[in-house]
Amino acid sequence: MKQKMIAVFLLPTLILSGCGSQERSEPDTLQSSVPFVASPVSENAATLQGDVNADGSFDIQDIIMVQNWLLAKPDATLTDWRAADVCQDERIDVFDLCLLKRMLLYPASDHTDLPPIKAGEAAPEKSQYTDSNGDTAAIPAEFKVSEKEDEQTISQGLVVIAPDGSEYVWVPTTVTALERHDFGSYFSGGGSLDSYYDETDLPEYQAMADSVKQYGGFYIGRFEASRGDDGLPASKRITDSNSGKIWVQFSPQDTTLICEQLYADNNSVQGFFPWGVTWDTTLEWLIDSGCKTETEVVSDSTGWGNYSNDTFSEGANGRLTGQWEEAKANNIYDLAGNNWEWTQERCGSSYVMRGGGYNLMGGSCPGDRYPAALRDPLPGNDHHPNVTFRTALYVK
Repeated sequence: MKQKMIAVFLLPTLILSGCGSQERSEPDTLQSSVPFVASPVSENAATLQGDVNADGSFDIQDIIMVQNWLLAKPDATLTDWRAADVCQDERIDVFDLCLLKRMLLYPASDHTDLPPIKAGEAAPEKSQYTDSNGDTAAIPAEFKVSEKEDEQTISQGLVVIAPDGSEYVWVPTTVTALERHDFGSYFSGGGSLDSYYDETDLPEYQAMADSVKQYGGFYIGRFEASRGDDGLPASKRITDSNSGKIWVQFSPQDTTLICEQLYADNNSVQGFFPWGVTWDTTLEWLIDSGCKTETEVVSDSTGWGNYSNDTFSEGANGRLTGQWEEAKANNIYDLAGNNWEWTQERCGSSYVMRGGGYNLMGGSCPGDRYPAALRDPLPGNDHHPNVTFRTALYVK
């Protein structure tokens, strides 16, 4: 993840030769291998993270100060070097700089004023859950965090349960920013990310993006969609012993409407049909969190998806979801293989499917790969028997 941060956040002019990690030799003085020493921290120095010039705010001037220090520019000092130690490893290095830039680009979510809620308790109102690592997530009213210990950690997939029993997983954008990713894995309709687009000018998209910025994440359905008792899509495990079917043969235009009707009487949450950026961010989070490698997401998803050439599903036909633990990633099932999934992403007049399918190969030889990151456009009025969708939620 650190290597990826370097690639994304370093300015082109930042030269790292000779300015690697700089160790501290004394509690209040930063000693480096380059010929200068940061100023000692005064008793009145600011304690705000990122505020290295101690002026009471964190802004671009602090970023420039840290960058100049790492470049060993003459007279470069850090008034309060502790404010720059984002990694908390008693060093100031390029990784701290990358994280400082991320902090400035994507400010911390603003839901600290929400009342706290514990796992297993239905939230009486919109609330905040804090896990054992100190990470937080906004919990909609009437929803509850799973009582299972392995489903209570945000970095590994926090599971929340809706009033109807549907399950969703919190995707933290404080770690992985809400943005599209060029995975380099495409099918028909064009070979570059420029061929695909989300309709970002729609008010529904803006509302979703604003929520993610405010609360630091969104919820993705834990399972592929099935038809609920109320006629709306549910996110529930479907096995041989359960009633219900995966919802297929439904056009993306119709999917948009029914997803927006989810929990319509709950003013703290909004259902939505996933956009391309939602899928991209979820997949990138799997990589950033260490759950999956880039190869497993982009090139060969056979090891964690129901494909014709996997080793665990025995050629299952996609009528189930949540059936195989091997097909789980950060507590989300069947992102790879099983059934293709519609998204709101467009390619020309077509809508884009993601994830590959059970009757295809998840990755074995060039030209015959259908990994999780792959994009495949189809006409929007197509009612295909092997294409389903996944619901998503944002906090209001």
